[in-house]
Amino acid sequence: MPFGWLYGTITSLRNRLYDKGVLKSYQSRLKTIVVGNLQVGGSGKTPHTAMLYLWLSNYYKVGILSRGYGRKTKGLLVADATSSAETIGDEPFWYHRTLPDASVVVAEERKLGLAYFEKNGTELVLLDDAYQHRAVTCNLNILLSDYKLPYYNDHVMPYGRLREWKTADKRAHIIIITKCPANLKLEQKIEMIQAINPFDYQHVFFTGIKAHKPFGLKDSIDFEDNNMGRLIAMSGIANPASFAAQCELLNKHVVVYNFADHYDYTAADIAKLLKTLGPTDVVMVTEKDASKLLKPELLKLIPENKFYVLPVEIYFLFNEEERFKETVKSYLK
Repeated sequence: MPFGWLYGTITSLRNRLYDKGVLKSYQSRLKTIVVGNLQVGGSGKTPHTAMLYLWLSNYYKVGILSRGYGRKTKGLLVADATSSAETIGDEPFWYHRTLPDASVVVAEERKLGLAYFEKNGTELVLLDDAYQHRAVTCNLNILLSDYKLPYYNDHVMPYGRLREWKTADKRAHIIIITKCPANLKLEQKIEMIQAINPFDYQHVFFTGIKAHKPFGLKDSIDFEDNNMGRLIAMSGIANPASFAAQCELLNKHVVVYNFADHYDYTAADIAKLLKTLGPTDVVMVTEKDASKLLKPELLKLIPENKFYVLPVEIYFLFNEEERFKETVKSYLK
């Protein structure tokens, strides 16, 4: 806890320097939206960014800007046909492979990434995981927090998972409680909003995760036609509980294999896993993990009809999707 106080004090002083204008922050002429969190990992930034892209790309030329966490490169890179999870990071690589016509850029200095988008006709930029990147100022800050561990009940690292004091939520225009159960009651919603105690300019929403039909990682037969035994839920994400819960809806015999967030799978990992599989067992992975398994040295080890990917989609509880969209539009104006 003392180390948490020290860390929180340092981040608070840094924020104050930005608030006072001592440290300068760049604001692009483009429309900009930050999707981030106060906690380390696991709040659902990737599917929420994808949701925003699929909606807003109907009206703007949208770019996605990320730091490219976990990549083995440095500097500004534009995703192209040669990109991989190793060169641009697993989440940007997933955006590049999955989202139609998405222009994806990774850069530690987001200002450089914004400068690139300013030159190529982009109209709106989604900044993935940039809530703490105070070197840029955006039109709209969206703060995400996991329903099972909301930021207001957490503590600063290393005692907890907060990257800064929970009072940093004041920078958010929209706060979304993510991974909510589908049967969340109105009373629970009201209690959480009261705990957040939002300012007048802040809007609070609640979202859940809906899984779609799994698809094969390698030329697999249809998932529903696979006469499976156990389902191995393998993931390298910060909070794997919701993924495991989705897998349990598909098979009553689920075995969970958890790796560290952004884990870089090796041939030894795959070989070890395959030794444990029975003839009718199958492996389910997240979309983010699938991007890591596309390395040629791993794909050649993975048998057909054994590895499946579980795609997910964000939905809004309490029929508030339209209110969310109208709120976003108001900030983009």
